[in-house]
Amino acid sequence: MAHEPPRDSALLSTLSDLMGDFADLFQKEMRLARAEITTNIARKLQAGIWMSAAGLLGLLAALLVIQALVFGLIAWGLAPHWACLVVAAILACLGAFAYFKGRQDAAKGLAPERAINQIKQDIKSTKEQLV
Repeated sequence: MAHEPPRDSALLSTLSDLMGDFADLFQKEMRLARAEITTNIARKLQAGIWMSAAGLLGLLAALLVIQALVFGLIAWGLAPHWACLVVAAILACLGAFAYFKGRQDAAKGLAPERAINQIKQDIKSTKEQLV
């Protein structure tokens, strides 16, 4: 029985190509994961900005409500305090929008879910090709 030298073996060549392709695929998946993490961090930062805007608008609304109450107590007239209350209500609505937008953005996780799933599929596919 004559044996082929290992360097000419088709099996060894195939395994070598498979490992090279797997390494290349793994590097691409890592770049994808890195990009996805960067996007998720940017989303968290944006959520923090929205939450800060909600806090600032809520503070402004509270100040205007207080101002409206002061005007109401001083003047017992309609114009000054009702004007302040209308502005305060609008700011409160904007603050609520900013809060809910920030909460929605903050609810998403930081893990690169698509990249992890793709790596799992790649490993499964590689195992199937080896068998």
